[in-house]
Amino acid sequence: MKIKSITIENFRSIENETFNVAELHGGKTFTLIGINESGKSSFLRGVSLVDGGEAMFPKDFGNDTKPITIFLTYTLDASEDKELKKALTEKGFEKDLLSKINIEEVDVCVTFEPTATPVRNNFDRIKFKTHIFPDYTLEGDKPVQKNPEQTQDDFNLQTYFQTTFPKYFWKLSHHITFWESSDEYLINDQINLTTFATDPKKTSVPLLNCFGLAGIDEVSIPAAINRLQTEPSEVSDLQDKLGDKVTAHIKKVWENHPVKIKFQINNMMLSFLVEDVGVKYDSKTTNQRSDGFRQFISFLLTISAENSTDQLSYSLLLLDEPETHLHPQAQEFLRNELIKITKNKEDNIVIFATHSNYMIDKDHLERCFRVEKQGNKKTKLEQIKGKDSSYSEVNYEVFGIPTNDYHNELYGYLEDIDKSKLDELQKSKKWYNDKTKTTDSVSLATYIRHSIHHPENGKNPKFTSDDLVKSTNSLRELKYGKRKAGK
Repeated sequence: MKIKSITIENFRSIENETFNVAELHGGKTFTLIGINESGKSSFLRGVSLVDGGEAMFPKDFGNDTKPITIFLTYTLDASEDKELKKALTEKGFEKDLLSKINIEEVDVCVTFEPTATPVRNNFDRIKFKTHIFPDYTLEGDKPVQKNPEQTQDDFNLQTYFQTTFPKYFWKLSHHITFWESSDEYLINDQINLTTFATDPKKTSVPLLNCFGLAGIDEVSIPAAINRLQTEPSEVSDLQDKLGDKVTAHIKKVWENHPVKIKFQINNMMLSFLVEDVGVKYDSKTTNQRSDGFRQFISFLLTISAENSTDQLSYSLLLLDEPETHLHPQAQEFLRNELIKITKNKEDNIVIFATHSNYMIDKDHLERCFRVEKQGNKKTKLEQIKGKDSSYSEVNYEVFGIPTNDYHNELYGYLEDIDKSKLDELQKSKKWYNDKTKTTDSVSLATYIRHSIHHPENGKNPKFTSDDLVKSTNSLRELKYGKRKAGK
């Protein structure tokens, strides 16, 4: 199924918001940006409820007299329509009736009623082109043509699906993962390989993914581990293979990071070690590394590894500030990997919230959705239009970062479009021209512009950050009017 949109109603500060899921530049990776408490985390948490989790009363209910409703809207492709018709044929549907069934779209829903202990209710809401068939009636659990000599109820396809296929499409919808860095996604302690072989996924997901990177799938793990006890050379070979493949994966994503991953197997106990390149005989466990390293490795050994081994499919991944603890370059590598996960794979979707401008795809700002709480009450999402905004403008409007680049951008725009507006600004500053040895009265905007363009002129006091904010707002007012002048 192809997802069209995500809708959240009455969850925390989100009254009714629809997030349209459209492919952008070969993928479906989207960024939520906004200040603290704007509702980014609430949006992610709300989406995750479709697949699991519980709502708390009354704190999760925006209006505690109404239910929480969250749904994913899908359309069916030809193969899915064919599979559905096959299932209906097995239920006794005639060809004539099947030919008249047309599904326009499907909502995969979850609701929670406003009670002391809200109960989850998952269901499908199907929009049929026609759902009442007056020539057919239901006999038992099978639709049949009506007997003209009898008065019989019309066949209601909507009711039929609710009773016979109550969660047919919910079972086909995206697998939703709310990813958070945690110890369960790291290899901190020694792992008993005998235990791991009996149930790899339950014992350690990251180690399972390490084996996957080494070309050993879950089915083959027991045999590979059993050989360690009968052929001593297999221990060394497996250690080296795991270390080389995991190191290669990390370097592919986290470019130029000078570490080497090593695996040590002793008496069927496996240890995961990290060695800094150029620093021999000083390997460390994951627990001994920085929070930033642990954060990124946690991601690389789970989501990223599963994507690399083609295990990640038809997934909706939600991440809340995944850049936490990472330095700027690592944040950019993480952003690129999140984009790659959905690149040319129509079945994967990534939505992540961030407070970092390094996590923004500056070449495609339309990936970004601005999240604001209007009147400090209702959360609203607005997609940033790439052709109407710039990276510098997003930095200023969302993150409150004034930059020389954005000031230059505004000044240059006004200079090209309507220079008279710049001339109307109050000339409150004195600028000493080092070449002509003269002093001119200029506006604050022109003073800052000269300072940026002529850093070699040390005869004029440097402008302050407050000056930059004040002038930027003045230029924004000239460009947009008072409504958008301030941040």
